[in-house]
Amino acid sequence: MKTSPRFRVVQEPAAWPLPAPLMELLLDADPDERQVADHLAHGELYVARNRGSLAGAVVIRPTADDTWEIMNCSVSPEYRRQGCGTALVLHALNVIRDKGARYAELGTSDASPGPMALYESCGFRMAGVIKNHFTENYPEPVWDNGVQCIDMICMRAELSLPPPAQKE
Repeated sequence: MKTSPRFRVVQEPAAWPLPAPLMELLLDADPDERQVADHLAHGELYVARNRGSLAGAVVIRPTADDTWEIMNCSVSPEYRRQGCGTALVLHALNVIRDKGARYAELGTSDASPGPMALYESCGFRMAGVIKNHFTENYPEPVWDNGVQCIDMICMRAELSLPPPAQKE
């Protein structure tokens, strides 16, 4: 599977504290700094760049013997809807598959139809809903596209299936 030629995705050290632009990007997807720090402490960080400029980032971590989770996936506003998110997710799925995992999982906001469509195009399917996740697990209300996030949509991809082809 090829990734977008515009974006080069590579693993980078998850050394705390992160450089401010990278931290801001991760906090855009998960506004709780404690959770971001925990994901980085137990996971792997991959960064997408376009001609050296930070375009996006994804953090993955193992959650079971045969399962890894995408804990954080964020694209800089100037690179959205240009293939960066797809490049990040497909790269993460390839890494997870190469580690021998059978499943990849993620959770996203019920107020995020764009990211849900992206994840579905990469092979994820809805696996469930965690009611009131964002209201019960965050100290402040979480907003996405002007809508308060309430429930978390759980999604899962079976990695024994061939990955979808990426559009150019």
